[in-house]
Amino acid sequence: MKKDLKFLLVILTSISLFFSSGCRDVKEIQHLNYATAIGVDYKDGKYYSYIQFVSFEGIARTEGQTTEGSVWVSEAVADSFEEAFFVVYKTAQERILWGHVTTILLSETALKQGFDSIFDSLTRYYEFRLTPWVFGTKDSVKEVLSTPGFFGQTVLDTIIHEPQRIYEQSSEIRPIKLHQLAREIYEPGETTFVPSITIDKATWEKDLKKDPKLALNGAFFIQNEHYMGFHSLNDLGGIRWLSPETIRVAIPVPDEKNIYFEVVFEYPLSDVEVLLVDGDPKFNINLELTGYFVHRNINKIMKLEDIEKETKEVITVEIQEMYQLGVGKGVDFYNLEHELFRKEYPTWQRLKENDDPILTENSIQSINIDMTIKHTGIMKNESVDIKDIQ
Repeated sequence: MKKDLKFLLVILTSISLFFSSGCRDVKEIQHLNYATAIGVDYKDGKYYSYIQFVSFEGIARTEGQTTEGSVWVSEAVADSFEEAFFVVYKTAQERILWGHVTTILLSETALKQGFDSIFDSLTRYYEFRLTPWVFGTKDSVKEVLSTPGFFGQTVLDTIIHEPQRIYEQSSEIRPIKLHQLAREIYEPGETTFVPSITIDKATWEKDLKKDPKLALNGAFFIQNEHYMGFHSLNDLGGIRWLSPETIRVAIPVPDEKNIYFEVVFEYPLSDVEVLLVDGDPKFNINLELTGYFVHRNINKIMKLEDIEKETKEVITVEIQEMYQLGVGKGVDFYNLEHELFRKEYPTWQRLKENDDPILTENSIQSINIDMTIKHTGIMKNESVDIKDIQ
């Protein structure tokens, strides 16, 4: 009996010592700093790093409470991107956890300086993931990271942290994650792009006072690690038709009498056919579109086939104008060179070795659109009867 009691005492003592010593290194969640976004700028030969923290009271809410969560954004300056992080550690107060970063924001000058060193630093530390969204900006990185959402929500409820939701409603510029950007940057002949974020200070008001909100305003283009420039949304209308990620596109179609229909297309399908004509690459762009009306001027009469014809013309012009802009600026918006690399590698290799131009003004041979308009728009499940529109 005494032996059993001694054995039990030893076990209990060991357990007590284990918990009393081991728990010293265990931190409660409120005593840790969770980084939610990283910003990078480059000025005067120095890297500026920004780290975004969000307070817990803004994330974990109880019913009936609308407390707006606070946001902290650090700024540190150093000769390299890595050194800037160690500058922040000096004033962090508590350990910083990096596994919850969902956004990386790069200034235009940082993109011009080069993505390679930034990507290398982010991937060397085990806590960093390859899943954050990546954005660029011409605005102040600090201000963008400090701009809140609506209704007392935190910055985590803004487009830079949740871009997919707004993209499902209006697919203008597809969002991109870090691993996808890295893959496309190093893919031969491929041109990728990073969505551009700006601070819109005019659209929204709160209690009759201006309330700035984040907005997409274009994209920064990169080919094989080389910065190829910024283009606004007004220049990029054609890219949505050829992007495989596109979910929903709305397009107004005017006619000569100032009557227009607005048609929404969902999940457009695209294919690029590569041809060789006298040894030069030519491309056929094929689209398959299925859509429905969201607006229709019922006071005017117009045949369905005429609506489809005019819609095709508008889309064709968008694609052609953006392609010609790319030829003039030296930007392969539609990744036609990468299509050539994949489908006609010997020709691509020959042109690259001879430093011959791959894309010219006449490289697109045809744009073919197979279009079906299925619904009237007032009730999406009501199919169009051609007898009703003639």
